[in-house]
Amino acid sequence: MSKTKRILAFALAVVLAVLVLTGCKSTLTSIAHKVLGTSNEVQEDDTTQWAVLSSDPLMIDGIADSSAKYATARVNGALNIVFNGIWSRQTEYFTVPSGLLSVYGCGTTDGGAQKFKISLWKKVDGGAQYVDNTTFYFTADGQNYHCDIDNLDPNASYRITISYDSSRYYLYGLMKVEGIG
Repeated sequence: MSKTKRILAFALAVVLAVLVLTGCKSTLTSIAHKVLGTSNEVQEDDTTQWAVLSSDPLMIDGIADSSAKYATARVNGALNIVFNGIWSRQTEYFTVPSGLLSVYGCGTTDGGAQKFKISLWKKVDGGAQYVDNTTFYFTADGQNYHCDIDNLDPNASYRITISYDSSRYYLYGLMKVEGIG
């Protein structure tokens, strides 16, 4: 073997050894952190937003069939919604002239996870875009809950998605979205 090939083989062996040892070091460090219960990783804050319990009665007007799988009605600046046996639904688009949306809702499930969520989506060219920090979870215990979403653009069109993180169980409930145009 020529001298150049030997030097090249030696350099390649050194590079491989460094890569292997570096990989071993990170693996050993990870194991040590787990065993000792220490970590240099930053824990993310829980940013889950929950709707708060409300003593206000939830009055739904304009829906003739309260047993419908999904029905909506616009009445006096509010969007009233009934849902029976859904996993997910989207409202039609609406505007929010004051920039403040108040959502009242209650729901139950036929098992599984005991919560459902709403999210706000803004109409954009070619579809819809999620509005940051507008996902709120509602406890699915049949009681009334409330959340407010503010700082909305009065000139934009929005829709709400109601969803339930299960494909095995269903969601039943009522919702009133106040502040729509």
